[in-house]
Amino acid sequence: MATKRVDRAPVTRDRIVTRALAIVDAEGLEALSMRRLASDLGVEAASLYHHVRNKDEVLDGIVGLVRSELRLEPPFPDDWIDLLVLIFARYYTVLVAHPHTISLAGRHVDTDEADGLPFILAQGFSIDDAVAAWQSVVSFVIGYAAMSTRQIPGDSDYLPSALAERMTRWPTETVERTVRAILEAYAAAGSNALKVQPSGG
Repeated sequence: MATKRVDRAPVTRDRIVTRALAIVDAEGLEALSMRRLASDLGVEAASLYHHVRNKDEVLDGIVGLVRSELRLEPPFPDDWIDLLVLIFARYYTVLVAHPHTISLAGRHVDTDEADGLPFILAQGFSIDDAVAAWQSVVSFVIGYAAMSTRQIPGDSDYLPSALAERMTRWPTETVERTVRAILEAYAAAGSNALKVQPSGG
């Protein structure tokens, strides 16, 4: 009778997180539990808590592991908009590679290397405009990834055949064009606001 193969390699936090991501990628977030993780690693569930505090820490580890794939190779663009377009296009491809983690995309984790909102603010935006630009870009990219991977299902069967066929394609080029359009629009609005000075008197 066949028996389940048990992996007896030492358990570490990295192994826990790596296995957790593998489970989520293959079966979705609902399949992940501490009991399932322990079973896959060949240990008792209680032993996992020597390495992680709880499932929430495992989820943070998954987010960090996914975002580690976002690293870009130099040289980087000098223009800040070009740089963010490059980053968000890459982020889209990472999200598409791990569609079951998209619902975790709003999490901030300690391993995040940088935060884009302060970077946008440093380009001369007001706080309101920096936040609005950041919210617009992030929500577009995450939403686009969610729909392109059918984490949010969309119907197109009611459309004429040519449109329905086109709606099955979600190119990265659209991410690049849209992120650029959003950032350029906010940058232009900010520049125009600076030119309008209240008259004295």
